[in-house]
Amino acid sequence: MQRLKIKTPRKFVNSIDKVRAILSVFEGNEKLPGDEIASRLQERGYRIKKAHLNMFIHYNMLYRYMKKEIINRKVHYSILS
Repeated sequence: MQRLKIKTPRKFVNSIDKVRAILSVFEGNEKLPGDEIASRLQERGYRIKKAHLNMFIHYNMLYRYMKKEIINRKVHYSILS
């Protein structure tokens, strides 16, 4: 009997896993808004909402892993070097 492979969205195991996934989205010194980060994670198969991602970045990652910059009244994030 053959098993069907159903592609289900991936969930994050814990907060460290989420941090690593978010940091892996950036290529070089990119400055990305929260919606672009969320869409790149969704392309990789993760199930995430834009508002939850922005809150997670603000409370768990800002100034430790990332910095923010306001460009044209929109918050853009980049990786600390």
